[in-house]
Amino acid sequence: MRGRTFIGILFIALGIGFLLDRMDIITFSTLISTYWPAILILIGVSQLFSRENSSVSGLVLIFIGLFFLLRKLDILPADISKYFWPALLIILGIVVIFGRPRNIGIPVSGEDILNHFVIFSGLENKSVSKDFKGGTATAIFGSVDLDLRDADLRPEGAFLDLTTVFGGISVKVPDRWKVSVTGTPLFGGWENKTRAPSEAIQNQPELKVRCFAMFGGIDIKN
Repeated sequence: MRGRTFIGILFIALGIGFLLDRMDIITFSTLISTYWPAILILIGVSQLFSRENSSVSGLVLIFIGLFFLLRKLDILPADISKYFWPALLIILGIVVIFGRPRNIGIPVSGEDILNHFVIFSGLENKSVSKDFKGGTATAIFGSVDLDLRDADLRPEGAFLDLTTVFGGISVKVPDRWKVSVTGTPLFGGWENKTRAPSEAIQNQPELKVRCFAMFGGIDIKN
């Protein structure tokens, strides 16, 4: 599922739930207060099966979600809460040491269409596509760094859809590319720092970027 669609469905589901709660049709607020950790578990499971996310961060989310869910359901004793933060710090330490192989450099991709989704993690990618068509990149409580400086646009141009919520996205493009940026900032912002191409290449294909930034930032530059 694309990041923008995921965020939209989540907001709609929460809005409908709270609306039905206000109408006394369901007790949605009670359900959310009890089962909200299940959301973390679902996100963690999705990361385990995603090539673009770290499986280790997925396991951390599952651990956190399971702990709070079992506490909410009174399956775990109350006094076990004092062990949560030490255990989490140990797990995070293991993630820092073993979470990413060393000296592997930035992953290089020859794919013409990008589809990156990160949550509670980060991603770096370098594209060398010779027929770049665009794609999507979403960062929720995380970051995405795209390097397109060695890529070539397809003759018809390309469209890139960027979404960030409590995160950041950085995109580097070649000097020869024409770039137009539109977007919706919601307690966030985006900035187009690219230089206008010379008159000799004004008729070159154009990269169109659409941004949605909520409590986050998007940066496009040469």
